[in-house]
Amino acid sequence: MARRLLIGSAEDGHSIEVMEGVVGNFPQLVLARVDILYLAAEALRICKMPNWWHPLSGGKDYIYSGLLAERKLLHFDGHHTLENMTRMIEVGIAEQDTVSAIAGVIGLSHARLSATRQAEFLAGMAAKTTHSLAQRLVEIHLRAKSALSSDNNFLCQAAWMMAGGYSPVADRSEPVFATDVFDLVDTARERWKNPQPIPRWCCDGLHSAGDDVRFMGVWFHMYAACLAFERYGRLDPQDNWIPKFYCYDGLTIATELPPSMGEIPP
Repeated sequence: MARRLLIGSAEDGHSIEVMEGVVGNFPQLVLARVDILYLAAEALRICKMPNWWHPLSGGKDYIYSGLLAERKLLHFDGHHTLENMTRMIEVGIAEQDTVSAIAGVIGLSHARLSATRQAEFLAGMAAKTTHSLAQRLVEIHLRAKSALSSDNNFLCQAAWMMAGGYSPVADRSEPVFATDVFDLVDTARERWKNPQPIPRWCCDGLHSAGDDVRFMGVWFHMYAACLAFERYGRLDPQDNWIPKFYCYDGLTIATELPPSMGEIPP
């Protein structure tokens, strides 16, 4: 649970203050007998700030950049080597190209570079560019490097910011009051007296069984969620996800079959 909260502080938003708060309490959160109140407090700390799909967070630009970054790697002509990926990051930062910067970070995993080594490389880039926000993001990762050995959320955000990405909430957080924590835990305990089935919209087929992919947490569906929020002013499973929410920018669409595949049968 503690690790999930730490990752969630970067997955769910862009407040570096919130991330620093969670990682600062992380040694206590991982204790075997930690009081659930402390875990609930961190969940509230995260949820008090605008999520990535909210315009106030700057998250839409980050998600769009990540979507195009994933596709840039898909169509990349070269091999996903360490040299090529680090070069892509360096060029992305130099040219203020957020897509290339994020693509390079994603590609470092393809090059089999450990998350800790990735963080150390980005720490050097952040120091070289004197980018204080990126330095803080990388430091958060390194403070909990064992727990984040398979995660790159903090690192992708650091690269995004060094390449020109901006979040208005990076240096903002909201206080968490004890009364809020007690109320949350009391509500959860009351609901647990009459457990209900997990809603279908929570079951995406990737992290669990199910078939509702809208909240799966991959770039394609996350950007669709940003557009859904723009249209409806909320994220509600009851709303209709229309075709225009799904973005195909950055993909090379074939207009005809390669000769080796022959003709399309009637």
